[in-house]
Amino acid sequence: MRIAIIALTKNASKLANEIGQKLKGDVYVKEKYAVSGNYAIEGDFVEFVHKIFSKYEGLVFVMATGIVVRAIAGVVKDKFTDPAVVVVDEKGRFAISLLSGHVGGANRLALEVASAIGAQPVITTATDVEGVISLDVIAKDYGYQIENIEDLKKVSAALVNGENVRFVFDEDVEEIPLLKDYVKNDDDGEVDAFVYVTDKEIKKLLEKPYVILRPKNIVIGLGCKKGIAFEDLRTFVSETFKNLNLSLKSIKSIATIDIKKEEKGIHQLAEFLKVPVVFYTKEDLKKVENKFPISDFVFHTVGVGSVARPSAYLSSDGGKEIAYLKKDGITLAIYKSRKKD
Repeated sequence: MRIAIIALTKNASKLANEIGQKLKGDVYVKEKYAVSGNYAIEGDFVEFVHKIFSKYEGLVFVMATGIVVRAIAGVVKDKFTDPAVVVVDEKGRFAISLLSGHVGGANRLALEVASAIGAQPVITTATDVEGVISLDVIAKDYGYQIENIEDLKKVSAALVNGENVRFVFDEDVEEIPLLKDYVKNDDDGEVDAFVYVTDKEIKKLLEKPYVILRPKNIVIGLGCKKGIAFEDLRTFVSETFKNLNLSLKSIKSIATIDIKKEEKGIHQLAEFLKVPVVFYTKEDLKKVENKFPISDFVFHTVGVGSVARPSAYLSSDGGKEIAYLKKDGITLAIYKSRKKD
């Protein structure tokens, strides 16, 4: 986490430097209190804060909370984009998680600051106070995407209030130890809210609040003819995922051979899916091609007997094949990433 520590007074500047040294952050102070390596705060303070607000993942202000609230008021957006904001009094007694406690990481930053200077961390988010899991922290830690986010507050409130929240997992999804104590086997009719941890599309049966924690655990391997159109790729992939009842949002990456680096359609598909493309050399694919059927046509075209399957296999760390299909010059291999040990 890239951190800035900001102070305005002489004593606060000393404390800011102590925090900056221990947490390896950039320190901003008034020029007259600056020491070697510090950045000078020049001009209007609110304008200064607005300039650096989105440049850091964490901001630690050593000053009164009221000053900070007024300074950040004009640039705060939402919990999913705002940086972590922590406030420390200039005596270093308290480290207060002020903004973006969960997703932004302010709660953890407050704990780190408190540990560094011997302060009392102050955390007020309900899940932490009640000792309940936070779904957005789990999503952040495991790289999951939260879907139906409009119900997140309702589901979190149900957890905090001790209501019956049912967790529904795919069998092969990565185990989340923190959720172990929350998994129950109650009937749907008695449940107050649902949390799905799945790469499958969900057909909601009950009018209960729910969120989906969507793992990025699927790799698609692609082989295709030269000049393949983006629309043909998008349609084939979308139809296949719909038929398999899988979510496109669980796609982690596209994998193929490096001679396809200039294929515009593949890059457009990656942009559409918001995932990276992983390119493998012919030599990479040859190392595992004996695991799959060989095509003489593909071998004479690209120098290796198969592209889609070996690419997906490598990119999924030796994962499980879900589907392998061909259509109109496209070969598609869908693999689920190997579950972590």
